[in-house]
Formats: sequence, structure tokens, C-alpha cells
Amino acid sequence: MKKLLQNKIQRRTSLCAILLALWLVAASCTNTTTSTTTTDATTTTNTTPTTTTATTTATTTSTTTPTTATVLTVVNSNVTQTYTLVQLQGLQSVTGAGATKNGAGVISATNNYIGVRLTILIKAAGGMTSGEAVRITGQGNYSKTLSYAQVYQGAFNVYDNMGNPATAGIQPFISIIYTMNGNALDTTTGPLETGIITSLNQESDASLWIKGTSEIDILPAVTLNIAAASSLSNVLKAIDAVYTQANPNVTISLNTAASGTLQQQIENGAPSDVFLSAAASNMDSLQKENLLVNTSRKNLLNNTLVMIVPNGSTLGLTSFNDLTSSKVTKIAIGDPKSVPAGAYAQSAFDELGITAQIQSKFILAANVTQILTYIAGGNVDAGFVYSTDALSSTQVKVAANAPADINAQIVYPEAVLQASRNQDAAQTYLDFLSGSQAKALFIQFGFTMAGN
Repeated sequence: MKKLLQNKIQRRTSLCAILLALWLVAASCTNTTTSTTTTDATTTTNTTPTTTTATTTATTTSTTTPTTATVLTVVNSNVTQTYTLVQLQGLQSVTGAGATKNGAGVISATNNYIGVRLTILIKAAGGMTSGEAVRITGQGNYSKTLSYAQVYQGAFNVYDNMGNPATAGIQPFISIIYTMNGNALDTTTGPLETGIITSLNQESDASLWIKGTSEIDILPAVTLNIAAASSLSNVLKAIDAVYTQANPNVTISLNTAASGTLQQQIENGAPSDVFLSAAASNMDSLQKENLLVNTSRKNLLNNTLVMIVPNGSTLGLTSFNDLTSSKVTKIAIGDPKSVPAGAYAQSAFDELGITAQIQSKFILAANVTQILTYIAGGNVDAGFVYSTDALSSTQVKVAANAPADINAQIVYPEAVLQASRNQDAAQTYLDFLSGSQAKALFIQFGFTMAGN
């Protein structure tokens, strides 16, 4: 009996031990789960700042390294191509030396460059013909336009290391540069710069180096037909030479005649892009017929009417009233119906009350250039032209000025014509006529700029 009791006690003790063990295991599992949950929560909490840091890093990278950003756009008619810096670096590269001479004669140090030939980029965009040009634009919208000869034949000015004009040691060529002396261009110059590669000991024009080059435009060939009053002939030839040098894709076809004659030509369909008249009346007529781009019309210049005589004249003419003298037999004026200078002269005679006395002496001319010829040759006693015309000849002299109220009426308006097929290019030309370079030439030739 006693032995039986001991066995029961042992079994109960064993059962309790088992139950205790199971409880301890369960408790251990509960603690492990809680610990895991806590660990997971901590990991989740730590994930948030990690993501933020990654985002910040990505933003910084895109700002400082233009790996995927477009750094250059090439436009040719309907073709537009864009390049990242990496894509440009993947094209066939060229290496060479470059230095510059600026307008003040300062010569820069020679550096070694790596880049892409401009011709490779042009070819990829469809190429260009000999009448076209290339405009390259960079920082601050600074741009230069290059001719076909400059792009393909290296027709650039070069200088020796003393800044003197020199013969090119190698054919200069233009390149879009991305590396200087083994390093990427800094932010003040790059990431791209246009430059001319020359011989190691030679310089090129600094104005043709374009920092921050961002766009290349291939410009189509354009012919502008300019219908201009005869009195503008000399000054426009000088201005057009400057204009076409800066815009090598533009050819100027200059047609000069009396403003009335030009008006009739335009009315009859003569191909013209721009009209420069010596009188508002001719422009008014075209505007009434809706033949002008009205927003382009503007008063450009003023002039004065003068009486001129041959250098060797002995008649002693000093005023318009002197024309009534019997010693004066021939007076050259432009036909008032078509020549503004003639119409202004007629108005002056009417104002002075001398028209009836001198009208029989008139020799009517087709334009002021013809009047200059008559006076220079001594074929007439006096003639009426603009002061700018008188300045152009050493064989005539000014004897008198027209009345102030007559001269106040003399204005040269300009406008683009509706029939022009190149209205944008025509407006660009007119804008140039109001710019500093053209203004200096107008003043040099004796004109004054209109106050508009």
C-alpha cells in the first residue's frame, strides 16, 4: 500500500514537471514573438530616414551631373536633335589646342581641348548647303552665325602668339568642347563651349568662342529684295555689307529708284520684301491698298532738302529766291509726281511764291542721282537734292537750305510688304536698321534718326 502511494506521488510530480516545462516553453515563445515584433517595428522606423536620405542624394546628383539632362539642341528645318553630355562624349571626339585674341588685343593662354566637330552634329541633323549658315547660342543668349565657308573650310582669322595676323598652320575647325586640359569645363564656361581649334602657337577671334553653348540652328538661305529710295543707295550698300557679314545666309538684292516708281512697281507685283520710302505719301498709298504689314511700319530717318550748284559756279546763288534771276536758265528737280525730293522742292517754291517765275526753267529728273550727275557735269545752273546726296559728291556744293517747315516734313518710313515670303527675315533686317551699327552709318552719311 505504501509503495502504491509512493508511485502516485511520483506520477503527479512528473506531471507537474511536464506542465511546468510546457508553461516555460509557452512563455518563451511569447517573449520571442514580442521581441521579433519589437525588432520589426524598429526596422520599419529606421527605414523612413533611410528613404529620405536616398531621395536627397538622387536630387543632388541630377542637379550637379547632367547625365540625363539635355545640354545641347540642334535644329535643322523640321529636324530637332537633343544630346546629353554622355551622348556627346560617346560621339567621335577630336583633340586640339586653342587660344584667343579679343578686341582689345589681349591674348589668352593656350589650352588643350576635347570635343566634337561641329560638322558631325550638322551631318547628324541632315547637313547644310553652301547658301545656309549656322547660328550657335550660349550663355546670356549670346550667339554667333557662321558661314558655310567657316564651318567646312575653316575660314577664320588667325593670329600668331604676338597677336599679328598670320597664315593658319593647320586648317582651323570649330568644335563643341566639353573637356579642357583633362578636366570637365567648370560651370562658368560649360558644360559645353564652342571653340576654334588651331595650331599650338596661334590664336583665333575670342568673339567666336561661346561659353555655355546650348543650341545650334542651321539657317536656310534667304534672299531679301529691298526696294529703297535712290537717296539711300550709298548708305544701304555700306549697311548691307555689314548685315550680310553677320548673317551669311542672307543675300540682299537692292533695288533703288524714285519712291513713286518703287510704289508703282510694288503695286504691279514686283517681288519686294521691304520698302524704304523717302516720303510718307508713297507708304500711305501702299498701306491703303493693304500691301503692308502694318505693324512693321515705322519712321526711320529724317533728311533735309538743299539747293546745290556746280563747284565752279560763278552765279553767286545763295537762296531759293535767286532762281528768279535771268542768269539762271536751267534748274534740275525730281519729277514731283514720282520723286519726293522734287515734291518737297515744289512745295518750297509754292511757299516762297516763285513757282510761276521759274517753272519754265525746270529740267525734270527721274531721281536725285540723276540731278547730281547734271550738276557735277555743269549741265544745269542749280538743282535740288537731299543734303546726304550733296555729301556724296565732291563736284557740287550746297548753296542754300530749304525752309525749316519743308525740311520738317522729310521723313523716310520703312515697312515689310504683305507679299513677302520672308516676313520674319525682313523684319529682322528692319530691326537691324534701327540698331547701333546701322545708326552709326546713317549718321556718317548725313542722315538723322527719326524720333517716331
